[in-house]
Amino acid sequence: MNKNDTREKIIEVTIQKIRNENIQNFSIRSVVKTLNLTTGSFYKHFKNKNSLFLEAAQRISQQIYNQVYPKIMDQEAYPQKALCVLGSELIDFFITEPKLADFLFFNPEVLASYSVYSSNQHSFKLLTLTMKLINDLVNKENLQETSRTLFIQIWSFIQGYAILIKNQVTTKETSLIEHTLNELIRGK
Repeated sequence: MNKNDTREKIIEVTIQKIRNENIQNFSIRSVVKTLNLTTGSFYKHFKNKNSLFLEAAQRISQQIYNQVYPKIMDQEAYPQKALCVLGSELIDFFITEPKLADFLFFNPEVLASYSVYSSNQHSFKLLTLTMKLINDLVNKENLQETSRTLFIQIWSFIQGYAILIKNQVTTKETSLIEHTLNELIRGK
């Protein structure tokens, strides 16, 4: 395996392990064992587990972006509609890939990268797209809310609603996503 192939394989196996196993049981040793590598060869590619997790999170974010963007690109002139589609797709991701969703959206080692103060924030195309749509919505609708506040409100709703659906407390209703987004925007 050449150096780039090894790095890619490590990221791929990491994502597979996160998808299929409990994140608390994740270990670098397990990844290198799966690939018949030494721990030393892992450290030739990654500084530590956190740097591997950051790369894996960016890859997962990119995959979601690649899946979602074609569905909303025609809606970009209508940021509210695009946000509804994005929210619906993210909820579907929580349902179909619960362990990846938990890793991407709740893992403390990844969450720090989403901070407005993080230099890694723009490495997450899904986050960048979400922020763009919210900024466009605030500007288009001349809202009094800041983009940051609206982002937190929308993101909190999507995550909370997705968890309720994932845990079978309720079922997904697209009209509820649309209604809630409208209430957040209009304050009604």
